[in-house]
Formats: sequence, C-alpha cells, structure tokens
Amino acid sequence: MRQTIQLIYLVILVVISMNLNGQSSEIVTLDEKNSYQYKSYYKDGSLKSVIDFYAKKPYSSVETFELKLEAYKIKYHGESKEFYENGQLKEIVVYERGKVIQFMKQYFEDGEELSVHTESLPEFQFIIEKQNIWLNNKIKETEEKYKIDLEGQGVILLEISKDGTIKTVKAKTAIESHRKYLIEIGEQIKVTKPAMKNGEPIGTRFAFRIAM
Repeated sequence: MRQTIQLIYLVILVVISMNLNGQSSEIVTLDEKNSYQYKSYYKDGSLKSVIDFYAKKPYSSVETFELKLEAYKIKYHGESKEFYENGQLKEIVVYERGKVIQFMKQYFEDGEELSVHTESLPEFQFIIEKQNIWLNNKIKETEEKYKIDLEGQGVILLEISKDGTIKTVKAKTAIESHRKYLIEIGEQIKVTKPAMKNGEPIGTRFAFRIAM
C-alpha cells in the first residue's frame, strides 16, 4: 500500500512538473450559451493564445479540442488572439459562429501592424478560415520541388490594390535563405475580391503567418 501511495505521489509530481515546465492549456465556459474559451501558454507561463469558440456541448478534454483545432474543425465565435513569447500581440480576429470574420489585425514581433482594418477583408482563391491548409500544401510542394526542408516561422505580406491586383509580395523569416521560397508561395496567391470600406473597394495590406 505504501509503495502504491509513493507511486501515485510520483505520478502527481510528474504531472505538476509538466504543467509548470511545459506548455499548458485550459478551456473555460463563457456567459453566452454554448460559448467557450481556450487558452494556451508558453513554457514560462506567458499567454500564447486565446480562442473563443462555439460548441453544442463541452469537449471531453482539452486534448480532444486541440486535435479538432489542429484539423481546423472548430467553430470560432468571438475573439481569437495569438501572442509572441515577449507578450506582443501577434494576431486578433473576430468571428461569428465560424463563418464571418468581422475584424482582423496582425503584427510583427516589434509591434508593427501588418494589416489594415477594413469593413471586409480581401477574398482569395481559398476560404480564409482554411488558409493554413492551402499554405501547408504549398510548403510541401515547394520542399519537394527544391529538395529542401523549410523550418521555423515566417510571414508573407501582400500589398493589394483596390482592383484586386497584388502590387508587391514581401516575406519575413528568421532564416534568410528561406525568404525567396515564401515569396514564391506568395506569388501564387490570387485575390478574387478586394477589401471594402464605406461600400467601395480599397487598397490594403494583408499578411499570412506561416509555421513551417
């Protein structure tokens, strides 16, 4: 019996150690019916992401939710925020039942804004909620084409004119040699509808963050 207690105590210590030293996450229930909030943290305990979402019933565990999140199968509802490790806001998006993006802003790690607020975002050849799937496929194609292994995080920044044409494609990544490949991927993005403000099309900047 004593050995069993010691074993349980050891397991508890291991779990606590993992929560303190590794990335942890949680889900809380919000006031609005069927609305929840997911929070994840960096190893030092600082906030990594906050995602408001809608679900007909609670998830059985955080792990179950995270699997759905990775597969892009959750219904975003409300604010979705991501942060850099230094605490700087990386991205904020506001959704309504996973269908309508009301507002989006993205930032570099130094706080410089990547995208400009408009009434409606530009539309592309892919559904914006599934941009990561499209980008991941393009990354795989690029790796196979050039026999390379793209790593780390990057940003593709587009300058879009009011007629929907892309004026410039820029890229930012920690590994400089990878920048040209991100630009090549960015050049394959097509705008099907420009951003709108006061009912009129306008030029804007738009950024795609990539985790490779």
